[in-house]
Amino acid sequence: MNRKASFAALLAVVAVSIVFGMILGGKLNAPPVVHAARETAVAPAFPAAVDAGAPTVALPDFSDIAEAATPAVVGVQNTSYQQGDEQESAGGDDESSPDSEDPFYRFFFGPPGERDRSQGFPRPSPRRVSAGSGFIITDDGYILTNNHVVQGAKKLQVTLDNGEKFEATVVGTDPMIDLGLIKIDAKGKKLPTLPLGDSDSLKIGHWVMAIGNPLGLERTVTVGIVSGKKRQVPIGDTVPALANFIQTDAAINFGNSGGPLLDGRGRVVGISTAIFRGELAEGIGFAIPINEARKAAEELRAGGKVRRGFLGVTMNQSGITEKAKAYYKLPDANGVLLSAVTEGGPGDKAGLKKDDILRKIDGETIKDNQDLLARVAAHRPGETVRLEILRDGDPMKVNVTLGDRPVSFDEDGRAKTPDSHEDDTPAASGRGLGIKVQSIPAYMKRQLEMGDEESGVVVVSVDPDSDAAEEGLTPRTVIVGVNGHRVGNLSDWNRYVKDLQPGTTAKIEIRLERDRTESVFVTVPKTSSK
Repeated sequence: MNRKASFAALLAVVAVSIVFGMILGGKLNAPPVVHAARETAVAPAFPAAVDAGAPTVALPDFSDIAEAATPAVVGVQNTSYQQGDEQESAGGDDESSPDSEDPFYRFFFGPPGERDRSQGFPRPSPRRVSAGSGFIITDDGYILTNNHVVQGAKKLQVTLDNGEKFEATVVGTDPMIDLGLIKIDAKGKKLPTLPLGDSDSLKIGHWVMAIGNPLGLERTVTVGIVSGKKRQVPIGDTVPALANFIQTDAAINFGNSGGPLLDGRGRVVGISTAIFRGELAEGIGFAIPINEARKAAEELRAGGKVRRGFLGVTMNQSGITEKAKAYYKLPDANGVLLSAVTEGGPGDKAGLKKDDILRKIDGETIKDNQDLLARVAAHRPGETVRLEILRDGDPMKVNVTLGDRPVSFDEDGRAKTPDSHEDDTPAASGRGLGIKVQSIPAYMKRQLEMGDEESGVVVVSVDPDSDAAEEGLTPRTVIVGVNGHRVGNLSDWNRYVKDLQPGTTAKIEIRLERDRTESVFVTVPKTSSK
């Protein structure tokens, strides 16, 4: 081998040795990725919650609950008629068109009318059909649903899970909590039922399941959690203090009304009732707690109606605010301020008066207006409650025998169109408390539906930076009193306002409607043009 060949061979050996050494060195120094977490002895900076003993959540088997509960869930179809025509048209309904089957069409335009078969176009019909859900609670055919599902029905049809159809009768309804109890004749056949649970034991975060017929889609099952309790929201004819709804994110849609809300053991804990809809709301549904529904249903079954205690007073809507507390020198904000007492009612007969402050009922503190309403309604008519009140700062005790709370209230919504050609606006006006007032002209009395015997002053303008504006006083507000003094005209207003001391609290009595007023408490401004 010549010298050149030997040198080349030596270089090759060296090069191979270097490469092999680099590979071997890399392997030896490579980090042990697979086993590093297991072999390290250093405690993690953020240990997993499960290692700290966090509770685990066992999910219920929803399929088993759905399979067991669905046979007792029914569809409820309500047929009603527009006033003045209760006869079905001989033509019948044609619901085969795309319009009638489209849920969006139904949502915006309501159920389809009867169709003129000779023309093929919808024509107006007095017949209206709506649908909801319900569930069987006794094997002989008693069914719970919503009042609004059966309201106004001339014909009720119940469809069972197996497709059987029955005519149903309304046993009774309780509009105050939107409950309806209906009955079908199963002709001796025992029907599947749902067990009733305990809604008071529900906790925020508990799993719940809703079953119903949303948008005509039968036996639909949705699942979510309890996202709120004791929600007092204005739904239909319900009374918020009496209907303390369960809030859930289990999907509830049109047609779910009256269907059951089940807990993780398949027991009914609520009755699906309403939803919030809007661009900013999603997944907010409400259900009647079954404990409230059970008690009402028992009364409906026994006598066809629910009777609740009635006091016969009107409560100041704003309650005992901090300013009202200071004005009356109260130790706390508990209690109810009466703005009116119904003439001849239970409270009137017992001696209650306007401006009385109700502090306790049967020895228990009254928290606010809703608390009083709920406590009184929990009693039956004819029972006597003991009220502890403050009148002009003096404590008193009054025993009241409760009456029967009316199921419906005055809905005199007659609108009067005022004559606009009369111009009898008084020129004189007065200032004080950050507002400007004037006597009430005749045309405005008609607009406000005030009687000729009614009087007061009307707010013309409000200083936007004043406490009066903060408390909600606006132009057209009618003021009928200041600090317990009757304000019948502008002279009365000026007389009672001029001596108010800056920094003190004044009670302004405003008119809401005939024989109904509200007290608003306003801090007297330090600088005021009077």
